Parts: sequence; C-alpha cells; structure tokens
Amino acid sequence: MAPLPLGPSDQDASVIGAVPEAQASVKSRKACVNCRRQKMKCRIDQGTTSLLWEEPLIKQLWLSFHDTMLGLHFLPTKQTFSSPTPLMLAAMLYCSSMRGSDEVVVHAAEYFIVLCNAIAQLCMPSSEIGEVPKDPSAAEEWAFQTILGIILAGLLREGVSKETGIWISVAYRLILEHCPPHMDEKSLEWQRLFTGLQIVDLEHASIHLSCPVIPVVAPFPRLRIAQQDQLYRLSRMMHTGLTHFTGRGLPTIWACFTSDTPTTSDSSSFSGVDAAVIRDWARQLDDWLVEFGARNEEADNQSKLTFRQYVLHRLLVLSIYLPARGSDLFSNTTPKEQHELLVSARAAVKLQVADSSIWSNFDLVMITWAALIVIQGVDGGVGEPDGQLAP
Repeated sequence: MAPLPLGPSDQDASVIGAVPEAQASVKSRKACVNCRRQKMKCRIDQGTTSLLWEEPLIKQLWLSFHDTMLGLHFLPTKQTFSSPTPLMLAAMLYCSSMRGSDEVVVHAAEYFIVLCNAIAQLCMPSSEIGEVPKDPSAAEEWAFQTILGIILAGLLREGVSKETGIWISVAYRLILEHCPPHMDEKSLEWQRLFTGLQIVDLEHASIHLSCPVIPVVAPFPRLRIAQQDQLYRLSRMMHTGLTHFTGRGLPTIWACFTSDTPTTSDSSSFSGVDAAVIRDWARQLDDWLVEFGARNEEADNQSKLTFRQYVLHRLLVLSIYLPARGSDLFSNTTPKEQHELLVSARAAVKLQVADSSIWSNFDLVMITWAALIVIQGVDGGVGEPDGQLAP
C-alpha cells in the first residue's frame, strides 16, 4: 500500500531548481505549512514549549511523515494534502514524533497536548479550528481532513486513552454533517473514511469491551461499501461478536495492563452460549482468511495486512474471557482451549518480527497481550521445548 504523502511529494522535490513555476509551487506549499504552523502556535500551544514550533523540527516531522509513515489499510489510494487543516497538521506532527527517532519522540507528549487541544476546539462554539469554510468544496475538504486527522490520532491512542471513544463520536458527527449528498469518481473517498473510523471504533471498543459507536451499516447509502468487501466483512463479524459481550461488566484486556491485581469474574457467568459464540466467531475469522488471503497472494503488503488482522482479531476472540478468569491461562479452561489460545498468541508475537508495518496502538497492545500469554504458558510448562516460537 502506498504511504500517505501529506507533505511535499517526491515530484515536488525533483522540480526544485528546474522551472520558476515549479519553484513557486513548492515555495507556496512551504509557506502554507509555515503559515499554519504559526496559526497552530497561536491557537493551541497552551502547556507546550516554543521548541515545538521551530521550523527545522516542523520540517523534519513533516518530511518524516511523508517518507516513512505507512499507508492506511482502509484508505489505500494515495492522498496528498499540501495544505493540511490545523487538526490534520497536529495529527501529522504527533504521529511523526510518536513513531519517530529518539531525537523527536521526546516531543511526542507535547504534540499530544496540541492534538488534544485541537480536537477539543471542535466542540467549542466560534473556535477558529472548528470554523467551517463557506465554500462548499473547501468545507468538504476541511471535514475530510479533520476526520482523517482524528482517525490517525485514534490509531495511536486506541485503548490507552478512554477519550478516544469521544473523539470517534465527534468524527462520526462530522461525517454525517459533511458527507456530500452526491458523489462521483472525483469525490473524496468518504466510504473508505467511514470504514476507517469504524475500524478504529471497533478496535478501541474491543480493548475496553465497550459497545461500538459506529453502526455496522452506514446510515447513508452513499457511505456504504460492497458487502463482499474485505473490511466490511471483518467489521460486521467483529461488531456482531463484540456486542454479545459488552455491557456485562466483564474485565477488559486493558484493565489487565492498568490494574495492580488481576480482576476476576464469577465463572458461572460464562455460559455455553458464550462458548458457542466464541467458537463461531473464530471459525468466521478462519473463513475470512481463507477467502481474502487467497485473493491477496500477489500483493505482498496487502497479504501481510490481511494475515495480521486475522491473527490479532482471532487472538482477541479467543482471549476475550481471559481477563474475567484473572488473566490465568490455566483457570477453568480445557487443554484444547489452552493450546488454541497459545497457538494464536505465538503467531501474534511473531508478527512483531515478521511485519515491519505495525504501528497502530491496537496492534501493539494485542502483541503485548500475546507475549504475556506466551510467557504464562512457558511458566506453566506448556511452552516450546527449545524456547522458540513455533510457526
């Protein structure tokens, strides 16, 4: 999948020094970024240092986002935003610093403050960042970029910030208000944007075992993608399975990382129906991999993505009740259940080595969760004989 070049493109770089028109275009883009940098500094720099807004650092993060930021599975078409909205720019700076080198990662916490302030201003009457352009075309572009900025932020804050669910709600409202009534081949990819928001919602809800905000079927026909689409099928099965377990007060995967002591639940609350739902859910994921994994044999990146989604979501399904058992692999589980969960956990841990495109917080949380399960298995005498993870 192509990365999202939200900064100067390679084509821009190649024409520098070539013709006056090209030079003017590049200078215009840089001036636009500098202008927005100054506006961001004035509007939402509360609680941050002036170092964040120095031009060399901004330029470094901008170029890093363009050069190294991986593509988005829900929005594979190349997106170019030479004039990002303030919130989009804040999301770019946070993403680049959060997943950047040691030199820039030290600034991530402050860029996160900037990002939170930018999102908060969307909920404040008469704020400049929340002001929608009067021109319809500009208004659509503003909304699309703002929503995408929230999605990028959400991908890095899934699970770790409970407020991510509120951000998702804000983005959903913006989609409902700004999705154009008529779309053609020249329109922005609103269908894919909706799908991306839906995925972030499901992943965040999965970690917290909360009810998803975004409906499985878009309210507007123009936002709906084909029912045979890979992401639609995954979203539908995850939405259906997840809603069976939400609202019951069950301990969550994230609670296992934040609680000092394991939280348990009455084992009698796990019914035969729950077990059947988990088995059917896992089987559906197996079928999904068979169908869509076969389609992606020629596209290496897409094939990796499909397999990663399968492994991590299957681990989620098989371990969804583990926190309720005090996160104890050997509590009220059969040897077959233990084996199946360990196989999924080992596969998830191997992803960190085999797949360099991992960066979303959901992926990292689930891989960490998998590592804890594998370690517990080793401590319990059911690890690999040679200490290696079996394929």
